[in-house]
Amino acid sequence: MGHKRLSTIALLGFLIGVAALGALFVAAYGYREGYWGYPTALLTITTYATYAAAAAVVLSLIGLGATLPGGNRYGLILSVIGLAAGGLSAGYIGNQYFIVRTVPFIHDISTDLQNPPRFQAAIAARQEYGSARGEQMNDLNFTSDVALQQQAGYPDIEPLTLAAAPAEVYEKAEALVEAREWEFLAQDAQAGRIEATATTRFYKFKDDIVIRLTPTGTGTSVSTRVDMRSASRVGRSDVGVNAARIKDFLAALKTSIEG
Repeated sequence: MGHKRLSTIALLGFLIGVAALGALFVAAYGYREGYWGYPTALLTITTYATYAAAAAVVLSLIGLGATLPGGNRYGLILSVIGLAAGGLSAGYIGNQYFIVRTVPFIHDISTDLQNPPRFQAAIAARQEYGSARGEQMNDLNFTSDVALQQQAGYPDIEPLTLAAAPAEVYEKAEALVEAREWEFLAQDAQAGRIEATATTRFYKFKDDIVIRLTPTGTGTSVSTRVDMRSASRVGRSDVGVNAARIKDFLAALKTSIEG
């Protein structure tokens, strides 16, 4: 018998699979470094990565069959790697698409739908950031349509009332913001307001946050109402990130006060 030859299909599946996975990292890296905006990263590059991932899976499956032991082609490991890379890419993109289709298509979440906490310091920060990147920032108008979509999609997002004085709640909230490594934009203990910016891990998207404390009750039954708002600077959909952030923060704040 002659020497085995490398399977061209296995090699193609491997190369395209690695390229698809690499494209996702390139999309994120390019956005983080300011080489392109989020439409290029999330739509153009990711769309091509989707096609590449699908092709890699198909080619790698064919390559697996062509390179099984006993055949006249080798490249089984390449096919396995190509299948894994293509599958990971397709799985990540598919999961993001599923989330976008199942959560409200909004990017601004508030615990108070009638009188959402107002951003102040974040306005200038967003303008500066948008100018530096050449991007148009989302506006901060919390419309009735947004409120209706949030109410339908996130009915459990609501204010938190704690049996503690505003000063104590403020101290705990400030510590939690610092622990999460959010960037402080404004801190006002007397007014009971904190503004900060959170940065996502992969794409480094910026989301602005405002926390508002309102004293309630009188005398010995004093308590504090906590409202929180989280809004993405870019993108029409936040993929549920802002709602998850508010839920997580308020749950941690409640635990830190009540134990």
